[in-house]
Amino acid sequence: MKEIDINACTRPVEVDQRISLPYYYRIADNLLRQANIYREEKNIIDLYIILVRYSSLLCETIPSHRDYGTFKSREKSLFRKKLLDVISELETLKPVVQQKVDTHNKAVKHQRETSASSSSSAYTSTVSTPQNYQTYVGNIHGSSSKQSGTSNQVVPLDQFQKLSINLPYPKEETLSRHSILGPNGLRSNWTGPVTNIRVQYPSNAGLTQNEVSGLLSESYKQEGFKTDNLPQHPPGKSNYDLESVLSLDDGRWSSSPTAILQEMETANHLNIRQPSPPPVQAEVQQVSSSIPPERVADPRPGPALSDSGRYQDLHVPVKLMECFLRVAEANTSKNLETCGILGGYLKNRIFYVSTLIIPKQKATSDSCTATNEEEIFEVQDKNSLFTLGWIHTHPTQTCFLSSIDLHNHYSYQVMLPEAIAIVMAPTDTERKHGIFHLTDPSGMSVMHDCQETGFHPHEEPLDGNPIYEHCSHVYMNPNVKFELIDLRNL
Repeated sequence: MKEIDINACTRPVEVDQRISLPYYYRIADNLLRQANIYREEKNIIDLYIILVRYSSLLCETIPSHRDYGTFKSREKSLFRKKLLDVISELETLKPVVQQKVDTHNKAVKHQRETSASSSSSAYTSTVSTPQNYQTYVGNIHGSSSKQSGTSNQVVPLDQFQKLSINLPYPKEETLSRHSILGPNGLRSNWTGPVTNIRVQYPSNAGLTQNEVSGLLSESYKQEGFKTDNLPQHPPGKSNYDLESVLSLDDGRWSSSPTAILQEMETANHLNIRQPSPPPVQAEVQQVSSSIPPERVADPRPGPALSDSGRYQDLHVPVKLMECFLRVAEANTSKNLETCGILGGYLKNRIFYVSTLIIPKQKATSDSCTATNEEEIFEVQDKNSLFTLGWIHTHPTQTCFLSSIDLHNHYSYQVMLPEAIAIVMAPTDTERKHGIFHLTDPSGMSVMHDCQETGFHPHEEPLDGNPIYEHCSHVYMNPNVKFELIDLRNL
């Protein structure tokens, strides 16, 4: 449990001239649809935050776009009318929201002071878990949901495969990079981090496949799952073994206990309208630049350090990634990438991936571009889907986000801060797949300012944070069902 900072949750979005103006208006529509859901659920704090974001987008971001002056006046009038309604609602909500936020923050402060005065063991017992946090937030946000009689086990990414039990102690270089006091703490004067040494995060690459499989099976048993219901891979195709593919955790995930959630409803039962198309790669122009070697950003993802309370949780069906690998198998055998779009719905402050869309596409060994986007828009409109991210393969490369991937994902995360990028790397011997997002504001700022195209290095953020990281708000959920829509043969 942590304090709610309305200002931090409603930072203005800086306009990016490479992103089309209609796309920004789609973001506005997306925010209004989220607001409608929060209003129906009587979640006034999130409703207030979303409406502030909407008004900021309409009043500050969109008018700064170079095409704003030539945009259709009729469309402007429609959005202007919506804006007036939003501002009126914000004025009504503000005193109520302020009271709830003050009450919540006082409770958090009291708990922190109580914990600080307690013993180490007492402190450990009072630290809130994500499950407690969800329950508490549900109460203060006015959520009317109740626990169902049948509980479903939802596996956080770090619990999905428990490979952190034998982690070596972090190296001093790592401590130096992440501690403002340096490796000697209070015992010596502060010394700045060494700039020519990259972070070496612990890895479990030494584990054999049998050991990995055993840990995964044991993790399922401890969580009460039936291992005999796990998807089976085709004979002789070890690279597509679910236990091999779903080896997310290499020791770099943050710790989080198992959450117990009520039964999920399918998206068809929800009254959500989402005509927003999936984000597309921004048009950028080639700009030559020279980055000092010591300022080149590490191309590897950082650990899941972002405060999970900042993002609303996102649940991914356990079987979705194996399904995608099977769909991509023909391309993978030809060393061609395959991409898909993740669609889903929002319920009780949680996003659920419920649809995997495979668009018509053009692919190479290191890139993939969706075509016939009108078909994608039609699917999203028909199924009332939020765009929750994307998924693609690296047939022969390791599991990471390339510079092209980072620019591509940037537009997804501009649309929805919770949006994720899933990379499937069946030939990577250390990690078969990963779920990533850009750090905010560090990585998002780098992508906003970068004008280069193709494969290129990025400059390390000034605050020393990685450009992208493993997600801390994603859960692997065996209870969420999903639909596969393959548009390639239509």
